[in-house]
Amino acid sequence: MKTAHHNLNPWLRSALWMVLVFGLLLIVGGCLIYQDIKERHQHQAEQELLLVNRLQLQILRAWRENRMADAQTLMGDVPFSRTVAHWRLSVAADLADEPALRDLIQGRLRLLREQSDYAAAYLVDTDGGLLLAPEGVASGHLAPAESAALRQALSRAQPETVEPHLNSAFAFPFFSLLAPVYFDDEPIAAVWMAVDVRTSLYPLIEKWPSASHTAESTLVIREEDQARVLSPLRDRLEAAPSLRIPLTRTDDPMVQAVTGMRGLFYAQDYRDQPVIAMASSVTGSPWYLVSKIDTQEALTSRWRELLRIATPIAAGLLCVWLALAYMQYKAWHRERALKRLLELQVRQDPLTGVANRLALDERLREDWHRTIRRGQPLSVLMIDVDDFKHYNDHYGHVTGDQCLQRVAQTIVSVASRATDLVARYGGEEFVVLLPDTSPDQAQALAHTLCAAVFDAALEHACSTHGQRVTVSIGVAGMARGAVLNTGFDQARKALLERADAALYAAKHAGKNRVEMG
Repeated sequence: MKTAHHNLNPWLRSALWMVLVFGLLLIVGGCLIYQDIKERHQHQAEQELLLVNRLQLQILRAWRENRMADAQTLMGDVPFSRTVAHWRLSVAADLADEPALRDLIQGRLRLLREQSDYAAAYLVDTDGGLLLAPEGVASGHLAPAESAALRQALSRAQPETVEPHLNSAFAFPFFSLLAPVYFDDEPIAAVWMAVDVRTSLYPLIEKWPSASHTAESTLVIREEDQARVLSPLRDRLEAAPSLRIPLTRTDDPMVQAVTGMRGLFYAQDYRDQPVIAMASSVTGSPWYLVSKIDTQEALTSRWRELLRIATPIAAGLLCVWLALAYMQYKAWHRERALKRLLELQVRQDPLTGVANRLALDERLREDWHRTIRRGQPLSVLMIDVDDFKHYNDHYGHVTGDQCLQRVAQTIVSVASRATDLVARYGGEEFVVLLPDTSPDQAQALAHTLCAAVFDAALEHACSTHGQRVTVSIGVAGMARGAVLNTGFDQARKALLERADAALYAAKHAGKNRVEMG
């Protein structure tokens, strides 16, 4: 008896073998392509994590360097050191010039708090006792951590820091700087500066450029046999800066970071979730930056795309390669968009949406060179919201932030040329850069801006000008001839100091006004 397959037509039998072979080839090819694309997407997820970590690392380095530069500037300020020395002698001898010297020191402390975004600034003696605050005479003593940093700063003759922590001095986590003050090579006092890291440091790493439910970056330091978390965690906002992870938990990415791991790696985080992580050290500090994303989230969306690709595989390998090309293009486009977004965030003030000081310095350098080449004038407006501390005290910081946003919007609506730049300079202070604008034109614009803020009728119960929010403006300008023999740094400093002096004059002349520098 013949078997069934022997009864089949030879052509049909050949066709069945061809279908079988073609089907097997499609299955094998599909599996190989699936694995290849999976690895490509995994690589793209790793590259995205690497890019975010590196850009945030640059921002953190700049933040810390700026804080240390403030302390170094204070140490090198000879007039300030002389004033502190004379004030301490006047206090001891009960001399008549003591109040005037005290006012000078308090003015410098106020500048640190208002223009450099410090939550508090105190003058302390060499034993850690509080002497002066911006508001008046202070009492009390530094906390143990700050006292230890003060002793180290005096012994090394250099600024020292206390990493983000909590104690009874403030109701929020803060970062401390201790800058010793010397006179005739002898330590006479120190300045303690405290930064509210919730508003100054944490926002630098909290934002993630792409939509994600698990991605986050965290600052961590090593303390003996533990890794201490300095910044909030997505699932434990209250943990910072007190959460400690024992070094015995070797699979945690934060533990691995403080024990020497660098670059990309796979780990299991504090939630016992598998993650892709990237660890870097912040140069010049004990900080480590750990960026991570859940492995499942990083790959799930890609697997869904691969499943959609599996269907056209049955119709031919050509469709697979077309889909691959499309996905590669999307990944490249997404990476470019991510990089552009992060670069924009680096140069934008997160509260008001206007430019920040980095963007201001870059544009000022460009406009300065343009002034030299083309002979065009260049002017700046230094703007300060009047009595803003009283506004914050009366309405609260949330309303205060909304007020700054409204004022920034008003400034942008007035300084509306494509070449104008509005930047937040610090606290409630703004700078408007006006290329190709003479000082007289800038003064006229400043009057318009002053009136626009007044006409906005933002309520301010503590204002002396119709119970409205008002601004004072200092105007300064420079022409081509004034900068031909001057370097950029010197010209920038002179221009901003003149605008600041004019702003100071406007404040003392009654506020809600414009003064020329």
